[in-house]
Amino acid sequence: MSSQSENNIIYKEKNWNDVKSNFDLQHKMQIIIREGSQAKKAKNHSAHSIWLPRLAIAALFIVALGNIPTQSFLQTPSKTLSPVFALTSQSSQDQKSNVSLTTSSSTHKTKSNVKTTINTHTVIEPAAELALPNRALETYEGNNRNRSSEKWTTYHVKSYDNLTNIFHKLGHQAALGKLTLNKGIADELEKITKNSIVRATANNDKQLSQLVFSLNNKSYQVVLEKSGEYSGSWQPNLFETRQARASFSIRNGLFFDGRKSGIADSIIKQIVKVFDWDIDFSHDIRVNDKVTAVFEELYHDGDRVDSGNLLAAEFINNGRVFRTVQYAFQDGRTDYFTPEGQEMKKAFIRTPIAHARVSSHFNPGRFHPVLHKFRAHKGTDFAARRGTKIMATGNGVIKSLGRKGGYGRTIVIQHKDGYTTLYAHMSRYKKGLKVGRKVYQGDTIGYVGSSGLATGPHLHYEFRKNNKPMDPMSASLPHSMSLTSTELQDFRNKAVNLVLQLNVLHRFVKAKIDISSNIGG
Repeated sequence: MSSQSENNIIYKEKNWNDVKSNFDLQHKMQIIIREGSQAKKAKNHSAHSIWLPRLAIAALFIVALGNIPTQSFLQTPSKTLSPVFALTSQSSQDQKSNVSLTTSSSTHKTKSNVKTTINTHTVIEPAAELALPNRALETYEGNNRNRSSEKWTTYHVKSYDNLTNIFHKLGHQAALGKLTLNKGIADELEKITKNSIVRATANNDKQLSQLVFSLNNKSYQVVLEKSGEYSGSWQPNLFETRQARASFSIRNGLFFDGRKSGIADSIIKQIVKVFDWDIDFSHDIRVNDKVTAVFEELYHDGDRVDSGNLLAAEFINNGRVFRTVQYAFQDGRTDYFTPEGQEMKKAFIRTPIAHARVSSHFNPGRFHPVLHKFRAHKGTDFAARRGTKIMATGNGVIKSLGRKGGYGRTIVIQHKDGYTTLYAHMSRYKKGLKVGRKVYQGDTIGYVGSSGLATGPHLHYEFRKNNKPMDPMSASLPHSMSLTSTELQDFRNKAVNLVLQLNVLHRFVKAKIDISSNIGG
């Protein structure tokens, strides 16, 4: 068919309501042809007549499948009589959609295109809004089980407590007499000692219904039977141990900030004890020092009741990073080591007086306050009240004891590997000490005084290796022991998880994010 004939074909646009009211889609589709010569109409009549049923079927197909995506094509091989359908859709702000249907067929000699455009209206309904919950969702904390209506009372036994005091603190002193009538229960109650955890709960009549207490990692449980009598037995796993983690920056004080982050004082005390060989907690602590700890916490019936052992810790003091990891030996002993396997405990402690103030530092060019001339100060002076205890800073043997010129009353201790320590200006020695006697780290060897050339009561302390004076506050202190090759390999296998936790927590600390977690692990 010529292009002129194609140009004579026009399509009358109708909306969807017109189509439904004026056309029978199942049997016919009206096509408006521009008025022309009768010859041309007759010439094209035969070509159009074969397409009318097909167009009707195509229109019905569109009506039935109105959800066909826009610009979907059904392609057919060339030189066939199968029509090719193209459906396009355009949307506007008034939610109108124009749908165009194009059918085409081709033969070797003729070609005919018929196009019908139908305007449709699409109504888009807004999505329904979801109702908000009546209360916020609860977060998950630990492995808590469904709690019962019973409320537990907890008491940590002190050194001065007896059973009467303990039951008075629990609010069940009236039940003590009935419990002691059972000899088996009475014998076990007598085993309650310092640091034991005792918990009690009552029934609706406010009568003691359960009593549990911990003793040397074991648990004893007393239960009120239906008969009204009490029965008791040792039970496993009444108390659950979980891992907890916390990190914080020191702003107001080590213990104060530790409590705010959820770390118990008992854990802070363990941290101080472990790092005491590297950090002088009386003088070296600075604002913005950072502390990280991985430790145990004890739970009973979903309640946190106590803190356990320090498992790993990191202390960043004035930019210096110190780390420690707990290691359990085969015989049950525990100690703390660096991640490399060196014991945290040093052969020496830095200060022979607890919480003393340094009044004069190690200084080879110091001006002597009594002699009024420059004279090397080969040790460190600690100001303290007269009579304050002086401790041996390491294990050793007393090499000399007595007056020593300007040093006054002096003790010199010989240690292994060529180390010696000197303690001067004492007021007196501890009774029973003599040359050749062994002393151990932390033992009291004398008391602060002002004997010799001294302007007031203080201790002059010297630390030497191979008779060479060293600054005891900054010298690298030797470790007291090391692990065997077998123990070292076992330590590394056990410590890897704790070291990884410290690595992660270290990044939080560097990002100035204080975290705490007791979700278990």
